[in-house]
Amino acid sequence: MERPLSAVWAVAWSGVQRRLLQTFSIALVVVLSTASLVFGLNLLASANSLFDDAFERAHGAHATASFDAGEVSADQAEATGHANGITAAAGPFRTAVLSGAKVSEGLPLGDDQLLVVGRADPGGPVDRLTVTSGRWALAPGEIVLRGKPNGPVRLGTTVTAPGLPPLEVVGFATSMAKGTGGWVTPDQVGELRPDGLQMLYRFARAADSAQVRQSLATATAGLSVRDSESYATVRQQFEEEFNSLTPFITVFGVFALAVSVFIIGNVVSGAVASGFRHIGVMKALGFTPAQVTGVYVVMFTAPALAGCVLGTLIGHLLTVRVGQGVADSFGLPSAGGGSLLLDAMAGASVIALVMLSALVPALQAGRLPAIAAISAGTVSRRGSGRRVQRWLARTRLPVPVGLGLSLPVARPARTALTVAGLCLGVTAATMGLGLHQTVTKILTADTEGHTSVSVGIAPGAQQRTGLSEQQVLTLLRSRPGTAQIMSFAPMTARSPGIPADLTAETYSGEYRRFLGDNLVRGRWFSRAGEVVPAEGLMRLYHLHVGDTLKLRVGEEQTKLKIVGSFSHPDTDRLMLDAASLRSAAGGLDKRPFSVIVTPGTDPAAYVAGLNKAASGTGLYAEVSEPDFGDSLVFSSLFLLFALFICGVAALGVLNSVVLSSRERSRDLGVLKAIGMAPRQVVLMMVTSMAALGVIGGVLGVPLGVLIHHSVVELTGDMTGGGMAASFIDVYSWTLLAVPALAGVAIAVLGAWAPAGRAAATSTAAVLRSE
Repeated sequence: MERPLSAVWAVAWSGVQRRLLQTFSIALVVVLSTASLVFGLNLLASANSLFDDAFERAHGAHATASFDAGEVSADQAEATGHANGITAAAGPFRTAVLSGAKVSEGLPLGDDQLLVVGRADPGGPVDRLTVTSGRWALAPGEIVLRGKPNGPVRLGTTVTAPGLPPLEVVGFATSMAKGTGGWVTPDQVGELRPDGLQMLYRFARAADSAQVRQSLATATAGLSVRDSESYATVRQQFEEEFNSLTPFITVFGVFALAVSVFIIGNVVSGAVASGFRHIGVMKALGFTPAQVTGVYVVMFTAPALAGCVLGTLIGHLLTVRVGQGVADSFGLPSAGGGSLLLDAMAGASVIALVMLSALVPALQAGRLPAIAAISAGTVSRRGSGRRVQRWLARTRLPVPVGLGLSLPVARPARTALTVAGLCLGVTAATMGLGLHQTVTKILTADTEGHTSVSVGIAPGAQQRTGLSEQQVLTLLRSRPGTAQIMSFAPMTARSPGIPADLTAETYSGEYRRFLGDNLVRGRWFSRAGEVVPAEGLMRLYHLHVGDTLKLRVGEEQTKLKIVGSFSHPDTDRLMLDAASLRSAAGGLDKRPFSVIVTPGTDPAAYVAGLNKAASGTGLYAEVSEPDFGDSLVFSSLFLLFALFICGVAALGVLNSVVLSSRERSRDLGVLKAIGMAPRQVVLMMVTSMAALGVIGGVLGVPLGVLIHHSVVELTGDMTGGGMAASFIDVYSWTLLAVPALAGVAIAVLGAWAPAGRAAATSTAAVLRSE
């Protein structure tokens, strides 16, 4: 038994070393395929575990309770941490609220009531904080803010609040508890007029919101809780936002797997078929069918194993990197890496696919008589390929082009696999570009996405400003570069038949350009008495365009006609003209302004000039920049997936050309012997693949558009907020030309190198080998 195995291994290893291009192609295909599969599987798995992994790693608090320090002592608050059902607790931490906090240059911090906690270090038994930038606060006069550097809020910025000492930002951190805005040392919080105590709890029973409320009530029995927060609410908000991206991830994961299957099957089975002559020689030397099969399985498994290991490592590292980016964009303190079990499953699946792809044709070849196997590798095929060649010869096409167009017909099965791989690559590119456009449009759909500059009154400055609302409008209109001005204010409203409070967003001024084009139904409001609710609200309460909606704001009641709906899953938002409500004409502090500057105007320069002109009035302006957050991560992810799939498809083309040149080595030798130049050989081989690239583009572009539309519409239905037509119809003819040409580009680039190698082959060497 030892000798046959040694012979199998010797021949297989010789094949690996002799066919370096084939070995490299298989290894590279397996690298990309394994990386795509590992990445896709781990990303899909993280959709269900990202929050839970981050929560457990940070020992997040199931509940956060805030007590009034004037009613509950520190000892009483600490005693709640020892109640039945509590597995861990932290605190009490003294808390203070910074009202009207501002940063450098007098700009507001963004939160009018910033909750600051006195905490000695970021660790502890509950809610371990992750410092994402800078360091922890160690001395008086320092503060760590929640989140990450953004705009004017960065390391070294000074935070001030009326009547309180200034604080230098020395770091940024994330926390699973959402209510806290910053942390200082315990000594420092004593100088900020603390009035509260914070306790963090982990419960034995905390499976859902009801259990968290019950466990918290048991722990704080007899004490007055000023405010509380449940992790279940935060988790639900995260899942609602993250799950809206799940259809996109799923589709790309399936495409990555499909392309991998096609290309691996094409590469391996084609390589076996091209080695029929070699199989015939082995059988003539006495190799049994089982040994022949073993040679080819080992020959392809060896480079596949190397590629699988490298691909698994790349996919795992990519998963960790992207997972951390997603966690950062969602404000999570940490993210779990890829699952080693999923990595192993993906790698084993790819190896099994390689072995199966080699086993089936090798078994078939092993049963052929030696002479038939040798002939299969050297005798040119007749039939449809020859007929197509003769037909093309009668056309006026150049000879290399005509011969190139006939080559795919000779191997219809392999041609079909190659076209399928190209088609999927073009489809992925089309979808990736479309989803990138869709995400960009969604991100810029709200008024913030169309606003160049935001103008308002700094918190705490309302009493000293000398400007009225009309004076501000006059000032803004007089500034060079002002194009449109709009003011906006949210108001709490009620409506009969709708149990929850509604947020009525009232607009005045030249608001049409600010509203964007995210309508799902109908049109935007254009006068008083019209309203446009969120599509989520329309679906939840079964409202339709043309219905009348009664609205109560305070003591004021009005009837509004629904004229449209905008894409958003919120079930409590609606937009209307401020003239529809008398109470909407609030003070200047309640109605900040948004400005669109004229083309060519620098928003930063506009802001600097306006702030200088309004110095001392309390008026402030800042450049408006949309927060792309988590969606930008996934928008880039779509393009990354598309590049991966296109790369694998290009390798499939390269393999097809290599196999075609090997199978037709005799034909190429004869053609070169009768005078065909090397550049004509290259043209012939590249033409054969370019034709398949055209077919792949013709099939892949409409398929990509169709799947893109379906996925976007499905996402809108899953979130309940619908999708505007502008989010779906994102393709222009110029945009579609990119993936259409990508099919040809993939085919040509994949074919160029092996075609050049075939053209450089010596004619005498080819014919002598026959």
